[in-house]
Amino acid sequence: MTDTAFPTIARFEATLARVAPFMAGAADKGRARFGREWEEAFEDFLARFFGDDDAAMELAVKGYVGFSLEMAKLQKRFEKERVYAAKTYAEAAAQVYHNEEYVNALYAPGILLSHYLWPHYFSQLRWFHARFAPLVREAADRRFCEVGVGSGFYSRQMLSLAPDVRGHAFDISAHSLDYTARHLERFGVRERWAGTLRDVIADPPPPGSPAEAWPFIVSADVLEHLEDPPAFLRSLRRMLAPGGRGFISTVITSANTDHIYLYTRWEDIRDQLVDAGFRVLDHQEDIAYEPKADEPVPRLAAFIVT
Repeated sequence: MTDTAFPTIARFEATLARVAPFMAGAADKGRARFGREWEEAFEDFLARFFGDDDAAMELAVKGYVGFSLEMAKLQKRFEKERVYAAKTYAEAAAQVYHNEEYVNALYAPGILLSHYLWPHYFSQLRWFHARFAPLVREAADRRFCEVGVGSGFYSRQMLSLAPDVRGHAFDISAHSLDYTARHLERFGVRERWAGTLRDVIADPPPPGSPAEAWPFIVSADVLEHLEDPPAFLRSLRRMLAPGGRGFISTVITSANTDHIYLYTRWEDIRDQLVDAGFRVLDHQEDIAYEPKADEPVPRLAAFIVT
């Protein structure tokens, strides 16, 4: 039962039950596993992001439902074939990142809500705040760069850590950058953030530019979208200032429309990070649900690097 102290969650659950009755209990997983901590975080997000705009909430709920169903279908296929559906980066970019309707109606709201409704994602968020956020708060220079913003979720987490945190983002999707700007505006942190349309592999920041000297780098769930993750990681490493820290995460055995590179073990991600010149300081792996026999269950692996 929803606590009456969380009225926006109650509105969200009512909307979800009406739009997709078969998903009516989606919020119960977070509530059961994380308790009031989850309820307070989700209520704050919903209230600030949607306010009293029930129409906007319903559109986002529909996007989340579509995003989740599409992913579930592809995961079932992956369980049988054990490979992601063949797709080039250019094809994924055209279908997803450069498709304004897809980003705004399904992709970005799906990603955004999944951070709260999928327990392994909320567990990663808790780890970020427990292990990475203190490094930012304790630093004298709190500037950060996020590469691949998605919905702007982790840019918002960073900007919310302290009033003097300032951020920049690089992304190949103008629509993701626009969505992120709207997201950050609703939380009152937009003025401390800027976004640039750029592919950091094909068009890296010029040597010696400020974009190559960030004390903090963030890149969440990008590696699996690439044909050559090591090249991307080398670009990130060049952008990190000496002594800087990075938060880098990606998925393992988790199929989706734009997932290209398949990781099957967190150790393979660690090895790529090390080969790119990073030193791994800490990591956490989170599992979506307990597997049956050898079922390839979606996982998340997050790393703090220097």
